[in-house]
Amino acid sequence: MANWILRWNFSKTTYQPGDTGSVQFWLENTGDTYLHATEVGLQFEFQQKQDLYYYSSCNTQVAPRANLYLSLFTFEIPKLIAGIVRYRVCYHLWEYDSLRRSWTDLGKSWSESNHYIKALPLPYYRAFVSRGVPPEDRVVGDQIVDMVREWGFETYTVGIEETADPSLLKEVVRDQIIKSDCLIAIATPRYLDALRGLWRTLEWLHGEVGIAYGKERPVLVLEDEAVTLGGLPGEMKDLALSYNSLNLEELRQRLGGIMSPFREWIASRKRDEFLKTLAKIGVPLLIGGIIGYLIGSSKKS
Repeated sequence: MANWILRWNFSKTTYQPGDTGSVQFWLENTGDTYLHATEVGLQFEFQQKQDLYYYSSCNTQVAPRANLYLSLFTFEIPKLIAGIVRYRVCYHLWEYDSLRRSWTDLGKSWSESNHYIKALPLPYYRAFVSRGVPPEDRVVGDQIVDMVREWGFETYTVGIEETADPSLLKEVVRDQIIKSDCLIAIATPRYLDALRGLWRTLEWLHGEVGIAYGKERPVLVLEDEAVTLGGLPGEMKDLALSYNSLNLEELRQRLGGIMSPFREWIASRKRDEFLKTLAKIGVPLLIGGIIGYLIGSSKKS
């Protein structure tokens, strides 16, 4: 039986409509027989109706337990395509049969269309991020903020990007929220309510969400699943997305399904359209990022 891992790497984490990019492929042979790769490619969702795809021919034999570079090719994102761009990967392999002393065609294989890259149009939006400043909050918060930035946002948090005089803190926070295009709240556990046995989040998150809501700024609440929110954030469950701090990769995948509509909400202020999208997010369906891989195997004929 042949076993392998096909890996690929895009030239950038995020593209813009009309950009040209490139992707490289490698094949790791994890089995005990020789493999021969003759083609690798990918098909974006905007190509499927035309039955087109980007591909590159290769002529690479990979010995057992070896990992070799296969090929590189370029692609173009159409100017009218933006947001999540799904794609699927194809590859054509042969396996060497030592008994017959011949190559067996394993055929062309396609992955599912659950991988994506991002095509984000300008402009970059400014997001006020309401989150904890102490190190114990930033362990999770910094990782989530990096995910937000990948979606074309410049982030700002009072106490991190810029410090403020404590006597002027309320005025500075209010001014920065008004200057921002949206507010994203990261509700990390702060203290345990001994009477109710529930974890509460940082108190100032409630006030900052209230300011953004009052100024009609789009709001998205990212809530640790251990936290029980009260006040206004607790009443905004339709605008909240829960996460597990021990599995932030799942949050990254779920953000892949809502950040494009969130940007559209900022641009058009159509809150209802965003709520419809957020209501559909149940389990992670998309796999995004600059690097991808597939694990495959087959029985010899």
